[in-house]
Amino acid sequence: MKKIIATAAIATFALSLAACNGANEEAGEQADDVTEAQGEVLDAQSGVTEAQADLAEEKGDEATAEQLEEKADQQEETADEM
Repeated sequence: MKKIIATAAIATFALSLAACNGANEEAGEQADDVTEAQGEVLDAQSGVTEAQADLAEEKGDEATAEQLEEKADQQEETADEM
């Protein structure tokens, strides 16, 4: 009888552990999806910043254009790291 109870307890523990691992895996996948989406948004923002730099350059504001180009590069690098 003790062997049956011990076996049932072990089986119950194993099933609960498997359920937790499944939930943890799902949460990890969702976190990865969110991080990837944030990277895509930041990459798109770098494109906007580059366009602003081009506009500043066309207006003859070289200092602003340079700052915006640096910001765009930083945004793109950060997005690539994500």
